[in-house]
Amino acid sequence: MSFQLPLNITAQRKPISATAYEYVLHHSELGQLGQIMLSACISGACNVTSLVHGQPGDHITEQRRAVFEPLAKSLAEQIQLTTNFPKTENTNNESVAA
Repeated sequence: MSFQLPLNITAQRKPISATAYEYVLHHSELGQLGQIMLSACISGACNVTSLVHGQPGDHITEQRRAVFEPLAKSLAEQIQLTTNFPKTENTNNESVAA
């Protein structure tokens, strides 16, 4: 893939199924930031879901969200451009605490 993560953040790609992948992002100080899940749909669309790790209202979750959300948006765009998933303008790119 052609994107660069900040030095203190790593990502691990895990297959979920033949048509779906999960990217788990970790921060050196904040721990697991969250997950980005990509799945190709029968309709030809690509579904992108991002989840922030933590509990709603927790201070550390809000710190993770501040770091994760801009990365998740950028990475989701890059992943869609560089994978074999069908392209669509209607993607689910929401970020919720998990």
